Amino acid sequence: MFAAVATSLAALGHVNGGGQAPDPAVLIVLAVLVAGTVCGLADRRLSGLQITAMLAASQVCFHLLFEVTAHHSGSVDVGSVDLARMVSFHLFAASASAWVLTVGERALFRIFAALHRMIVRLSPATPIPLAPSWTALLADLSARVLHQALGAAVTRRGPPVAPWTAGHSAG
Repeated sequence: MFAAVATSLAALGHVNGGGQAPDPAVLIVLAVLVAGTVCGLADRRLSGLQITAMLAASQVCFHLLFEVTAHHSGSVDVGSVDLARMVSFHLFAASASAWVLTVGERALFRIFAALHRMIVRLSPATPIPLAPSWTALLADLSARVLHQALGAAVTRRGPPVAPWTAGHSAG
């Protein structure tokens, strides 16, 4: 959603600022690039200032890419665009995008919090006891078999005794 709002408002601001309308294929590619770029930010809650700063930076990138793609199509005259008007419409697009995304993010987090509270209320307070689906092999052995199995185990600790020192005592 972030990518779609940012890209569409950037294109709208660019056109209202006097620039050439970007090709729809360019808008789709830019939306995919923006979505991939901001995907790493989706796991944390951003402040309105952080969203506004990211959108202002993205407006600069959008403007440059719109101009480059318009130059390649040969359909723009750089001298015909009023710079102050272009900047003001891109700033408006960034501000509008920031407002939409900040309000939308706040609403989304409120919905998630309400769902979490509802799930916690509906979940059982006490754990449900379950019988084990398997038992250990040693639990089924008789005491005699268990004693023989454990009696055969080495009870001393340390490295094995070397054959050349087996008959000698340390001393």
